[in-house]
Amino acid sequence: MKSEYADQIELISGPLEAAMEALAGTLSANQEVVLHNLTTPDCSIVKIINGHVSGRSKGDHLLSGPEKDKGFALLLNKNESSKSMTVKDYKTVTASGKILNSASTIYYSDEGHPLMAFCMNVDTSPYEQIRKSLDIMMATASVDSDAADLNLGGLVEQSIQEIIEKHTVSGKKIQKTQRLKIVAEMREKGIFKMRGGVQHAAQALGVTRYTVYNDLEVMSEK
Repeated sequence: MKSEYADQIELISGPLEAAMEALAGTLSANQEVVLHNLTTPDCSIVKIINGHVSGRSKGDHLLSGPEKDKGFALLLNKNESSKSMTVKDYKTVTASGKILNSASTIYYSDEGHPLMAFCMNVDTSPYEQIRKSLDIMMATASVDSDAADLNLGGLVEQSIQEIIEKHTVSGKKIQKTQRLKIVAEMREKGIFKMRGGVQHAAQALGVTRYTVYNDLEVMSEK
């Protein structure tokens, strides 16, 4: 069969090999481009770029595919129209068991026999690894953020306590005039600009948040 279609194969393969040369410098390391002679499936590879993706080289065979996958099946099936056909988004399996995303354009003889296949195989595992790494980084960042909030909360509480002790006598109930002075100093020191500042202040003073908000409103009116 090889000699029968030799002229047609040569006519098809020439421009495709030239195109592969142009692609060689632009492909990512996880993208493989292969040109197959489908009349010799056991040693079909005529030219290959980034063969490390599938672990193959010139003279090696077709990758296997799922038995019911129409994309893989079309590589060796006859096409009565004899026109080239592109098949997208099918899976192929390497000898090591790695699954690749594949697309192929198949070229046929005048009688509809598959002669050549121009294929691209993409190993998506690097993207998956990046995604997993980002997930871990985001989870770590969330934990770090929570820890930072806890540390900040501790500093806010400490500052609030120091201000309260400055304006009150230990063991005695805080009077409104004292509370207003405390709230005023807290405002000056930026306590209420910090996350949870009002809540922390209210708890330390033994009042509600609304009381603190009212005190701040009264000060704003003066």
